[in-house]
Order: sequence, then structure tokens, then C-alpha cells
Amino acid sequence: MNRMRVVWNRIWKVLSNHFVEVANHQNIRVSTYALDSLRQLTMKFLEKDEMTGYNFQAEFLRPFEIIIVGTPSSAGGTVHKDIKEYIVQIVQYMTGASFKHIRSGWKTVFHICAAVTADPSTREETVQDAFSIVEKVMEDRHYHLFAENFTEGVRTLLTFGQSKVNVTISQKAIEYLLKAADYLADPSTPDPPPPPNSSLAGVPAAPPPQPATAAEGGSHPAAHWFPILRGLSMLISDPRREVRAQALNGVFDVLREKGNLVFDEDTWRMVFNGVIKPLFDDIHHQMVPQEQKQDGIPGQMPGAGRPDGAASMGPPTCLAALTALVRLFETHLEALCFLLEDVLRLIQNCIQHELEAVARIGVEGFKQLLLSTGRKLRPESWQKVTKSILLLFRESMPTKLIDVDVQGARELPFSKDDVVIQCVVQLLLIDMLQDAATQFYENIPPHGIMTLLDALQQSFEFAQDFNRRIELRQTLKRLGFMKEMKQLPGLLKQERESLSCSLKVLFQVQADPRMQGTDFAAQAVERLLRLCGSVLRNYVSKEQLLHERTELASGSSNDNSAESIREREATNEVEREVLGLIPIISDVVVKGLKDLPQEQFEKHAKELFPLFCELTVVNSREVRLMVREVLLERVTPLLRVGADGGGAGGS
Repeated sequence: MNRMRVVWNRIWKVLSNHFVEVANHQNIRVSTYALDSLRQLTMKFLEKDEMTGYNFQAEFLRPFEIIIVGTPSSAGGTVHKDIKEYIVQIVQYMTGASFKHIRSGWKTVFHICAAVTADPSTREETVQDAFSIVEKVMEDRHYHLFAENFTEGVRTLLTFGQSKVNVTISQKAIEYLLKAADYLADPSTPDPPPPPNSSLAGVPAAPPPQPATAAEGGSHPAAHWFPILRGLSMLISDPRREVRAQALNGVFDVLREKGNLVFDEDTWRMVFNGVIKPLFDDIHHQMVPQEQKQDGIPGQMPGAGRPDGAASMGPPTCLAALTALVRLFETHLEALCFLLEDVLRLIQNCIQHELEAVARIGVEGFKQLLLSTGRKLRPESWQKVTKSILLLFRESMPTKLIDVDVQGARELPFSKDDVVIQCVVQLLLIDMLQDAATQFYENIPPHGIMTLLDALQQSFEFAQDFNRRIELRQTLKRLGFMKEMKQLPGLLKQERESLSCSLKVLFQVQADPRMQGTDFAAQAVERLLRLCGSVLRNYVSKEQLLHERTELASGSSNDNSAESIREREATNEVEREVLGLIPIISDVVVKGLKDLPQEQFEKHAKELFPLFCELTVVNSREVRLMVREVLLERVTPLLRVGADGGGAGGS
């Protein structure tokens, strides 16, 4: 034992291979004897203080690691799992007896603990023994040992977090990972040594980021943060609810509380692309219908092969992750504004998901983003938001509904579920847009307002065109689309909601001083008058059509021929449209025109007056009363002015 360390190092290169070979012997007694001899010899070396810059301890402990990592029992190796568990007991004993003497050996100890935990055949008691070794290092008085072996320690904790043998151990491992994040964020603590370029054998680890530039004389700040954040994000797909929730809260708490203190723009982008985006990709993958994952395997029941809890983790986890992302973006809005387009694209992916629950969550996340940041967004950011909304309206338009051959179709040429989700998304987007326009109108720049109006107009025009095609809607029902409904498939609500929202925004534009004297003002007036005229004429014509159809139907109420049934269906649809238009005509169109500034009303009175006259003969008393108010309050004064002017001219 008194030989020079350099000499012992050469001798050990030969002896260590011999110990590994004997420990792999098929006879467990021989293996145990070899390990016990190795333990005694190693304990002797651990009693000697290790000089700075030397790694003799790591070399003398490495045979234990090679035995565990190099011959996994699940692969048919010659080492029995009892031997592996005996190694953990040996390491636990050595670290307890020679704790204060171990220096470079901790690196190998972490490797051993991680390797034995990663083996799914390891018993819970052995994992607990390995975790007790790490717990001792995590104590405040010994934490410098963890910091000196930071990379290995983090990867070991991640392995414990991923272990399914004990939920408590996984939760404690996450707590220790968050403690490691606190250490990195503390400016008073020394920086850990730079991480190695290669990952540890047998230990699952996320690849370190490859920054374009690094600080001279040190590693990029993301080099230590990335394994912690990426590891936590991977635990969010864990089938255990407690682990998922703690990991999700942990990763976003770290980013929200510490990110702005230590991350620059490049690091934030690296974290978004390497942690947040893969996180949502994992969540979305978990929610893909199982029959698609199985790829049509015969005899495979839906849900078979899916990890326990994965079937229910999707939507709740997706909503929690999206809420946490919005909260993070709001907290560091100034620092993260350059990532707005990436955040919007991520939300778009949720809204365009094939599951309705995820699509709804995506729209809800978009609403949360607008509610929390609407008053803080700059005009250029609002431009990006409004363009994103317009794109969502276009891409979620259920255009497949009109791609049906009315005469020759024998089956639906599209997936019913996909189209239904698009219809739902249209309504959700209209509702979101209306909330945004109501609460943040003054914050949205004029160009953004016009972009939102374009989105609403496209939604309205498509729905109106589809609703007019009665024969197409009858064909869709005959082919099985929405056949459980009594009435024909239709987009009446989309038509009404988009129309109502468009009109409200257009009336708001008329009183907006920012618009006055701009091209937007002229566009808005022209669009408002055209839309109001179109809606009022459509309402009057539909009322007349309904009256005619009702008279014709009264004479053939007992006729049950196919033609009569189709006629009654068409009449019912016209009646639904008329009833749905009444609130819009009275509460939005007529009331909005009545509340126009005096100058604008006078300017367009000549165009509006004939439309009001048409409304005086409709069946709806509600509409007629509102028209009466307009005529009395706004038109009558104009007649008096005209009469006074005529009298003066005659004298």
C-alpha cells in the first residue's frame, strides 16, 4: 500500500480487469468473494487522502461501475442481479465509512447509483439504498460535493425521477433538481465544473446544447441549465400524476423565477426550442388516438400498450402546460417578446390538433395570453397576434363541407370528426376575437383592427354561402353528417356570431379618433354600409320567402312525399334563419345606426332611409319598434331641417 500512486495506477489497470472478470463468474459465491476482496482493497485506498488533480479514487471504484453498466441482467449477462444489489450495499458502506475521504470517487458513485436505478429489474429496496447515498450528498453541509460533480449528480437525480419503483423517491429527486437550479441561480456560489462533451454510459441524458458562441474561458450558461430543464420536461410525460404535476410546476417555476436573472436572448431561444417545444410535442403525442399509434394492428384493443395514466394525462396536462407558458410569457414579456411568434405557433398547433379537447385548450390558452398581455403588447406585437388569428380562421374553415357532389355522392368525402372540430374552432375563435375587441380595442393598432375584420368577414361569408345551399345540406344529412340532429346541418351560429361581431367592431371604428382621416376610415365606412345593407335586405327577403313558403306548405301539410319533406325542411331552415337574425337586426344593426355620430348619420341618411322603410313591414314587432325610434329620433330632425331650409329659400 506504500507504493507510489503512479505505480499503483499501472498495477490497477491489470488488477481491475481481473476483478471484473471474476465478478462476472457464473458461480455467485466466486463473484461475491471477488467483490468482497475488491471492497477491502478499495477501502484501504480510500483511507489515504487524494491529492488535488488526481483521480485515483474514481479509478479504483470503476470496476464496480463496469460490472453494473457493462452486463445488464436483462440482456442475459452472467452477473446475477443479487450481485448488483450487493455492489450497492458495498458502495453504501464505503461512502458511510469513508465519507470525508472521498473526492474524485463521487463521480463513479453517482454513475453506479444511476446505472442500478435505470435497470428495471432492480428491487425497490436497492433503489432506496442507492438514493440514500445521494441524499447524504444533497445535505447542505455536504452540498459542495454535489456541486463538484454537478453534471453526474443531475443525471443521477433524473434517473431516480424516472424510476417507477417508488413515487416518493421520484418526487424527492425532483425537489433536489430544483435545489440544483437554485444553486446555479445563486450568484454567490462558485460555478460547477464544465460538463463533459460525452454522456455517461448507461445513464439516460438529454444532449447538451451546442451554442454558437460561448463566453471566453468558460462554458455556455445553458450547459448546466439545459439538462435540468430538459430532464424535468421529460418527467411531465410520466404516467404518475404526482410526478407529472411536480415536474410541470418545477420547470416553469424555474424559468419564471430565475430565467430572467441568468438567461440572455440566445439562451431563452435555446430553452424554448430544446425544452418547451419538445414538451408540447410529447404531450401531443400522448394524446394521439391509440388506433393511430397501433397503425391498425389486428386484435389490438384501443388503449392497449399505452402506459398507465397516459390515456387521462393529455388534456389536463396540456391545459396546465399552456397556462404555465402564458404565465411565463406574461412575467417576462419584455425579455421574451422576440419569442411571440414561436409562442403563437405553439398555440396554433394546439388549436389545430385532431382532438376537440386539445383544440379547445388551445383557444383557451390564446384567450389567456390576450387577457394577460393585451394591454402591454406593442403595436408590432399586436400585428403578429392579429395575423395569427386571421391564419387560424383560414386554416380552420370547414371548406370540405362544400366539396360534396350533390348528385353523385354515395358517402362523405371527409372525416366527420375533423370537420366538426373545425366548426367548433370557428365559433371559439369568434368568441375569443369578440372578447379581445371589446377589452383591448384601444390597444390594437388600426391595421390590426382591419385584419380582425377580414377574419370575421371570411368566416361570415363562408357560413352564409353554405347556409344558402339547402340542397347541399340535405345531401350531407342523407350521407350521415350530423344525422342525429332534427334540423339540417348548418353554420347558422357561425354566420350570426361572425356577423354580429363584425358589426360591433365596425360601429366602434366609426367613433375611433385614430381612424379619422385615414384610408382605414373610408374602408370601414364602405364595409359597414355594404354589410348593413346586405343584412337588412337579406332579412327582408327571407321574411317574404318564409311567408310564401308557409302559405304553400299549408295546402300540403299531409303530403309525405320526398319532395314535400324536402320543402318543409327548407321552410324550417328559412324560419330558423329569420328568427336568428331578429336580435342582430334590432340590437346591433338598427341600434348601431341609431347611435352613429350625427354628422355620419346625416351623411348616409339618403342610403339608409329606404332600408328603414323596408323594415317597417316585417313581422317582428321588436324590429319595428327599434325602427320607429330611429325614424323619430334621427330622421325626423333631418326633415325639420330640410323644411326650415325650404321655407327660407321660398321667402
